[in-house]
Order: sequence, then structure tokens, then C-alpha cells
Amino acid sequence: MKTQLGGDRLGSGNKQEISLRNYERSTHDLGYIWRSSMASGTLVPFMSEVGLPGDSFDIDLDCDVKTLPTLGPLFGSYKVQLDVFECPIRLYNGKLHMNMLNIGMDMSEVLLPQLEFYTYYDPADKDDNQQVNSSSILSYLNIRGAGRSTHGSLEYIKRYFNAIPYLGYWDVYKNYYANKQEERGFVIHNKAYENDFKVLEVELFTYDNLGQQENSYDINPTAVTNVDTDVDGDVVLVVDTKWNNNLAEYGTLDVNDVKIIFGGITLNAVDIFQENTYVVNDDGTQTTTFRGYTGARANNQSWQNDQVTIENTEPIGQGEPQLEEFPLDNIDDMRMDILEAVRDTTAFVVGPNSQAPYGYVLDGPTGVIRYAKSSQEGLGIKTYQSDLFNNWISTEWIDGTNGVNEVTAVSTAGNEFTIDALNLANKVYNMLNRIAISGGSYDDWLDAVYTHERSKSVENPIYHGSLIKELAFEEVVSTTDVLDVENGTDQPMGTLAGRGRLTGKNKGGRIKIKVSEPSYILGIVSITPRIDYSQGNKWDVNLKTMNDLHKPALDSIGFQDLLTDQMAWFDTQCSTAGVLTYGTAGKQPAWINYMTNVNQCRGNFAVKGNEMFMTLNRRYEQGSGGIDDLTTYVDPSKYNQIFAQTSRDSQNFWVQISNRIVARRKMSAKVIPNL
Repeated sequence: MKTQLGGDRLGSGNKQEISLRNYERSTHDLGYIWRSSMASGTLVPFMSEVGLPGDSFDIDLDCDVKTLPTLGPLFGSYKVQLDVFECPIRLYNGKLHMNMLNIGMDMSEVLLPQLEFYTYYDPADKDDNQQVNSSSILSYLNIRGAGRSTHGSLEYIKRYFNAIPYLGYWDVYKNYYANKQEERGFVIHNKAYENDFKVLEVELFTYDNLGQQENSYDINPTAVTNVDTDVDGDVVLVVDTKWNNNLAEYGTLDVNDVKIIFGGITLNAVDIFQENTYVVNDDGTQTTTFRGYTGARANNQSWQNDQVTIENTEPIGQGEPQLEEFPLDNIDDMRMDILEAVRDTTAFVVGPNSQAPYGYVLDGPTGVIRYAKSSQEGLGIKTYQSDLFNNWISTEWIDGTNGVNEVTAVSTAGNEFTIDALNLANKVYNMLNRIAISGGSYDDWLDAVYTHERSKSVENPIYHGSLIKELAFEEVVSTTDVLDVENGTDQPMGTLAGRGRLTGKNKGGRIKIKVSEPSYILGIVSITPRIDYSQGNKWDVNLKTMNDLHKPALDSIGFQDLLTDQMAWFDTQCSTAGVLTYGTAGKQPAWINYMTNVNQCRGNFAVKGNEMFMTLNRRYEQGSGGIDDLTTYVDPSKYNQIFAQTSRDSQNFWVQISNRIVARRKMSAKVIPNL
């Protein structure tokens, strides 16, 4: 290559051109096999590789998916998709964004963002997953633990890891998987408390005025009348002793925010929580003993001491994971925070206090228990496949303040109405509609307004290609009697079950990437159920007259409401006078019902508890106000009913991915110089 002495300048001539030797490239086999269990609807990284300028990657993907046996044959299939992206490191560093002067003379000043991982080391715990669960986002991004303590004993540890893959993952999520019309995303996050407590022991001790124990009483654990949470989310244990029902409240524990409410006389504030101990058992459950003084302890007065020993039968922070909602704006805010830190002399840190979803996996309810130890912690949730009920435009974009209708409104007051004003408003109306249906980002705006093929600026991760396969289920017929030990029943010969197998359907899989700047190559695999519907009224049952039918002359008239009556009948409110109030999810193009359709279930396949488990039914949850879960995001637990394990933390899919990667990069293949 050639460059000008002292740097290239326009029109400076070629008398001071300098020739620099090009580095030769060599070929390297970076292929490997990746294996993991998975749940449907989760976005799991299967590839995280460093790419350097001049690298070229020839990637040949292949995939095999098997499932645990199902309880019966499944009428339905899943889409298995492997996507590959390129995430330039420049996106997450302000100095690189600005192409700063002299920065190339000392690239050690360019600090990569770091993950602050604060955890706990127990030398007695020999579990490989003591610090990081093998199915958490950290594990999938190749972080398996912080290390052991220098003292070889119980100790807290803090370690910093390269945050680029983690930041890139959530950037990919926002740009390629999230539903921007909902303006929110979902992430798997563990509940801090399962509130599943078992009372082991309740004791009461009485003492004389000299502090000598007089009596002790064992109180029946059934005296525990309630286990609940208060408005702050703290666990409340109510103990109604035989002394009286005047309940007084202890303060919040520093151990795990558990509140104990004892029966007994009014507490003296200075005597609250004189002692408390807790033990984390080998199975992760927690046994806690609380001891507090009740009653006065003045001279010549006896006093009493209550002690309660309880056990949380679910490991704290390790129970069933939950779907946590977060604003998609948070992902943009994180990028802005990183770029605003351009003048900092220390690395930008993503830590436990970072906004959702970034801080979840790095945080924990206690110093010992960290959320990184939880199943599937920190994985993003994808949306269903596009269909009539999973695609809409936000009503606010069309009918809201500064929406299309308001911006293009033409006044008819006085003599202000003119044909010119109408024509202009119509053109603006059409342009804004093009922008609205495209997604609303800057890139969407350029595409919709100018319809010009262009070289897009690389300010977001780049999508390079996919492998798509179909996972179908075949029936399995029992050829012998089987004893179901768990339920104590016999499964007779001829019983139907099933198992998942990939079909011959295959699309894509060969990907070529030419890297032009330091980047990470990320691969993300997902398994998406192709869903059926059974709860809604079809749109045409509401037709009243012949005038309600489609007319070609009224094509392209704009948008109509997506009535949720088509999704679930109970989202429509009907008065005693027969007046209907329809719910809406958003806006869709007018007459779209004539252009598309959805899968339907009827008969026993539409009855929960009957044979619905044999279908991938999108069963909306019914609440007091109609549909409780009106979203386009997948809830993995809703599609585990065909398997024996149905909880959200079950991973019933076994995935094996072959990553055949041939990389040519500017790197010598020689181990040592020639002698």
C-alpha cells in the first residue's frame, strides 16, 4: 500500500509517496462444534469470535436439534434460526468514533468497556457453576467464573471482563429482534425470592429481671398464619403466638430483606433484632433463625425472647426465572452513556447498577447468591413469527399527538381550505405513512423517503446471513407396557408419544464476512414456535350489511384498528343493552383481513386440560380488564406443556451446531522464524 509522508492530504501530489509492505495472509481453521440445551423463544449466542481488519471468514453452518420425549404427538413445528452478525468495536468507544488526532500513536489510551462481575467464592463448593450458571448469558459469551480467592476461603471477588460482546448482543437485540412498535423488550431474570417458606421451629423464652432464663415454650409452627410480601416486596412472616394478637413489626433484615411480624406485646425499638443468623444449605435453600426481644426489660420486670427458624425451600435467586420488561430506549441510553464518556481516563463500566437489561445478570439479592447463578439469566426474548396478530403500528404514531393524522389535518374553517392545501397534505400524509410502516429510525426514514440504494453507515451491528431449519415432531408408539413410577399408573401398549426432529427443509447456512475494522462476530440461535389461535372471533362474523364488504374503489385508504376481538373474545366488553366496546392493539393497513390468515384450533385442541397440549396454541391470559399478556414476545413456559417438564426454567431442546469456519487473516502461520 502507499501513503503520503506525514499523512494523506488532498491535492498534495505524489512526490512524497511512501510504499508500505503489505502483510501476507494465511489460512486458519477456526471450526468447532457447539452444544447446548435451550428453551423456545430465547436468543442464545453460539458464536463470539474476534475479527481483525483484512480478515475474511467463510462460515458454513449446520445444525441438529433433538427434544426430550413429549407426552403425546405434537401437531405443530418450530422454526430454528441461526443468525450471524458483525459488531465493530468502534461502536462502543467515543475516541474511535471521532477518529481523534494522534490516538494511533498510543492505542493503549483506547479502553474497552468492561463488565464488573462481583461474586462469591466458596472453596467447599466444587460445583463448576458455583459462580456462573452454564445457561446464563455470561456463560454463552464465554465467561464461566471470576476465579478463586487469594486466601482460599469464603470471600467476595470482583473481576472485570471485556464488555464488547455483551453490549453487541443487546444492540443486535434492539435492531434485529425487538418489536419497536411496542417500545419494550423482555429479558429472563430470576425472582429474588420465591416466597416458598417452611417454618421449622418457633420458640419463646422467658427471663427474669436478672436475665436468667425461666421457661421455654415450643410454639406449634402452624401458628405461622401468613407468608406474603409487603408493598416494598419484602417477605413478611406473621407469627401469632399464644400471648395475644397485638402484632408488632420488626424492621427489615440486612441479610435478605425478610420481615418478621411476631405476635406479642409491643416491641421496644432498641431491642429489635438483637440476633439473626442464616445458613445457605448445600442444595441452595436458606435456613434462617431470627431472635428478637419482646417486652420491657426494666428493673424488676421479666422479659421474653422469641426465636423463629424458617427455611426458604426454593434457593434464593435460583427459582423459576421470570420475564422482565424493560424500555427499548435503555439500549440507546447505554450507547449514549458510552459515547459521552469519551473524555474519561478510565474504562466505561457496565455493572450491577446499570439500567435494565444490562445490570440484571451482574447483580444479586445477597452477596452469596448472584443472579448469574440462575438458569437462562440475562437471555433476551424474541417475538413470534409475523402474522395478522403479531404485526401492528403504534396507534400513537397514527392518531396520537403529532401523529400522521394530526400533522396532515387540513383546516376547513373560513376560507382557509384550498385544493393546494389538500394536495400538499395528501403528499405529506403518504410520506409519513411510508415512514411509519418502515419502523421510524433514521435508516428507515432514508429508505422510505428517498428509496435509494446506498452504502449504509456502520453505526449498528451488521447482519451477514442465516441458517433456517424446521423442527417437526414425529409420533412414537409404545410397543410394551410401561409403569409411570411418578404417577403410579400404567402406560399401556400403543400409547402415543412424540419427539422432535429436524425436517429436510433448509435455507441458507453459507456466510462470507470481510472484516474492515476490529470487530466481534456474533452468532445467535433461536427456536420459535409457529403458533395456532383458538380464542378469537373471526373478523367476518361482525359484518352487518353488504356495504361492509371490500370495494376496490376504496383501496389504499390508510389504516384500520387491529381489534383484539379476533385474538380473544373476552377482550370485548358487552353491556346489557348489547353495546360493544372493542379493544385494539394498534393499527394495520385497511382491508388486511382479506389478504392473510392465521392457524386455527378447534375441538379438543382448543380445550385447556384436554388435548390443547398437542398444539402450539397462543392462549391469551384472561384478566379482569381483558387480555393480560397482549404482546408479540414469546413466553417460553407457554410451549412446554407437551413435555414432562413445563416450568419456565426447563430446556427441552438439545441443540448441536457445527461451525465450519475458514479464516484468512494477516497473520503468519509460522510458529518460529526460519533458522
